[in-house]
Amino acid sequence: MNSPRTIFHIDMDAFFASIEQRDNPEYRGKPVIVGARPGFRGVVSTASYEARKYGVHSAMPVNEAYRRCPHGIFVTPRGRVYADVSRAIMSIFERFSPCVEQVSVDEAFLDMSGTERLFGSVLNAAKEISERIRVEQKLTGSIGIAPNKFLAKIASDMNKPNGITVAPFDPDQIKKWLAPMPVQKIWGVGKKSAEALARMGICTIGDLQELSIEYLEERFGKNGVSLFDLCRGIDDRPVGNEESIKSISREHTFNVDSQDRGQWQEVLFSLVQDVSKRARSYGVKGQTVFITWRRPDFSRHSRRKPLPFATNAAKLIYESAFELLEELRERSLRLLGVGITGLDEAVQTDLFAQKSLESLEASEAAVDRIVARFGKKVIGKGREVGRKRDLDSFD
Repeated sequence: MNSPRTIFHIDMDAFFASIEQRDNPEYRGKPVIVGARPGFRGVVSTASYEARKYGVHSAMPVNEAYRRCPHGIFVTPRGRVYADVSRAIMSIFERFSPCVEQVSVDEAFLDMSGTERLFGSVLNAAKEISERIRVEQKLTGSIGIAPNKFLAKIASDMNKPNGITVAPFDPDQIKKWLAPMPVQKIWGVGKKSAEALARMGICTIGDLQELSIEYLEERFGKNGVSLFDLCRGIDDRPVGNEESIKSISREHTFNVDSQDRGQWQEVLFSLVQDVSKRARSYGVKGQTVFITWRRPDFSRHSRRKPLPFATNAAKLIYESAFELLEELRERSLRLLGVGITGLDEAVQTDLFAQKSLESLEASEAAVDRIVARFGKKVIGKGREVGRKRDLDSFD
């Protein structure tokens, strides 16, 4: 019989806001809100725990955050600083496990199976990781310990900030542990799914556990099988970088609702450059491009289309994204975004097209290396000459 896996989920506490409080001692103990400036369009990226007491949370429109907490300290994000800290924290995790899956800039899964001989009990290992984060970065993270990723994620949310939570490992105890939790704790159950389940009288995970796999599959298709497994704490997905990235995207919120299609096109172009560069840095290619936008009434919409080939070349991504943009019949936009998905899916192409595509991708990768060594000002695409851009200001 195989030994159960031991998975850690580590989620940094109010990551961006905590870095600001670390670097600015006068901010400590005060409500810090990282994101757009009040009076401008945009949302909250991260709120410190002091700000959360006033109902401020991430993704909230910044002007609503100001209404709730006018005495808060509003800070413009420092993307490069956060990225540097993130890399340092991930390097700490890599000392404890060879299998680290970075989910986002401030969270990761670690497969700690079989590391007891190196670090002792799982609790001892978690405490050592927590101490390394505190000493080396003067930050805190919350750690969930469980036999799989789903349960570890739930556990890490239970005792924030700076908590360590061990989920049950016994199947019967796992079911009991999950039963009183709301169904929204299950991955894939969003607001609409929760409302649909509530109309069926299903509000807790325990309610879901009462339903047969046949009924759930008939009602929800293949997602019903996933619901049946997850409500019992069954999750066999491995920890690994291959499935950590499902899509790559960027968005920009206009300071004032934009009716200028030329401006939309320029923003789209800049966003695509960054999406393409990120895809190359991750070593992945996308099969589908999508654009997303918000109307002035805050409603979000999206469209997508297949790319001619799986690629990370900005030229091809932009051409397809621009076609989607041209199809829009909107008069005014509050936000515009672009991304690629279907990453790393195999696509058949003819030999000549493949060689042309590889040449294009190689040339863009060469530009990445030049910029990394000498800076953004050294080289740029023709349409960028004479235009000042700062993607770090994009949301």
